[in-house]
Amino acid sequence: MFEPITSRLRRWHLRNVTRRKLSMLDDRLLTDIGTKRSGIADFISTRTCEGE
Repeated sequence: MFEPITSRLRRWHLRNVTRRKLSMLDDRLLTDIGTKRSGIADFISTRTCEGE
């Protein structure tokens, strides 16, 4: 019954953790993985959509 809620909460938490960790990287490392600091949110949304 609560599986969709817990699943959504888990994904939300994972996105936030990922966003924090990517924000701590310097611009050179972000470029190496194919994104910019201003594109972190888009980068996360495309990666999480591919993983689902």
